[in-house]
Amino acid sequence: MTGFKGEKMRPRLNTALLTGLLLVMLTASPGAAQDVTVVRRAAFDIGAAVIKCIIADVDVSTGLIVNTVDSLSEKVDFAEDLSRSYDGNLSKGVMDQGINILERFKAVAVAKNALEYSAVGGRLFQKAQNGRAYFVRIRQETGIPSRVISEQQAAMLSFHAVRHALAGKAGDLLVWDIGGNSMQMTIRKPDGGLLFYLDPMAAVAFKNVVIQTIQKKDINITVSPNPVSVGEVSQARAHIQAHAAMTVPRYICNKLANQELTVAGIGGVHYYSVPEVIGNRKATYTRDEVATALNKWTGKTDKDFNSEYAESRLTNLILVLGYMDALGIREVRPLKINQADGLLAAREFW
Repeated sequence: MTGFKGEKMRPRLNTALLTGLLLVMLTASPGAAQDVTVVRRAAFDIGAAVIKCIIADVDVSTGLIVNTVDSLSEKVDFAEDLSRSYDGNLSKGVMDQGINILERFKAVAVAKNALEYSAVGGRLFQKAQNGRAYFVRIRQETGIPSRVISEQQAAMLSFHAVRHALAGKAGDLLVWDIGGNSMQMTIRKPDGGLLFYLDPMAAVAFKNVVIQTIQKKDINITVSPNPVSVGEVSQARAHIQAHAAMTVPRYICNKLANQELTVAGIGGVHYYSVPEVIGNRKATYTRDEVATALNKWTGKTDKDFNSEYAESRLTNLILVLGYMDALGIREVRPLKINQADGLLAAREFW
C-alpha cells in the first residue's frame, strides 16, 4: 500500500515542479525570453568640448547596434579651460560641470532601462595633469566605468563605427574626425591594418592659433577671434594649409590624389559647424561650398553667428578648407558618429 501511494505521488510532484518552472518562464521579461544576446547600453564620449551619450540596444554576439534609443549632447569647455590653465590642470568648475552632465545623462539612461554603462575620454585628459585623476573621480561619483584612451584607440573606435554605419558601401574609406582638441584621419593599409594621422590642430587649438599667432592677442584674455578680417583669413589659410601639407602622412596624400576615396567627416566640426555655416545640410559638402561660406562670414561678429560655438565657427571653415586644399579633398560626407557609437560595440570596454 505504501509503495503504491509512493508511485502515485511521484508524477504529481513532477507535475507541480514543471508547472512552477512554466510560470517562471511565462512571467520572465519578454525581451529577455526573446533574445538574451541584446543588451541595452549607455556609452559616454567625454570630449574636449562636448559630452555625448548614446543609449542603444546592442547584440553582444555580433557587435551590431540593433536600435538607438536616445542620443544626448551638451557643451562643456574642457579644452578652453585647459588652454587657459597656468599649471596644466583642469579647473574644479569645469570638472564639476562635467560630472553634473554625466549624472543627468545617466539618470536618463537608467529611466530608459540601460543595463551597462561605459565612458571614455581622449587626448585632452592625457594632457591635463589631473586628467586621469578626474576619471577616477567620475567612476567614484557617477558609478560609470570610465577610462582615458589613446588617440589610436579613439580613432579605431570611430573608424569601425563609420564602417558599420555605411554598411560596407563606402569602398575605400578615409575617416576624418575633428573635435575640440584633436584631429584624426584613419585609413586602411594594404596589409589590413589601420594608419592613423593624429594631430592637436583641432577646433579650439586652431582658433587659439588664429588669436595668438595671426592676431597677436593673448588667449588668456581673448576667447573669440571674431570678427576676423580678410587679411587675417588669408594668413590663417596659408598657415593651416602649410601645416597639413607638412604633417599628413604621404600614404594618405597619395591615396587622396590617385584614387577615389569616400572621405567621411565625423565630429562636431564636420557634422554641425560646417553645414550650419554653409546654410544647408546635404549628404556631402564640397570644397567650393566651404570657400563660399568663408567669404560670406568673414568679418562677422559672434552675435552674427547666433551659436553657442560662435567663437570657432569661422576658424573651423578656415581649418577645413586649408586641409581640403592641401590634400586635394573635393568633398566630405558628414556623419553623425562619434566615439560613443564605436564604444557601444567594442567588447573590451564592457
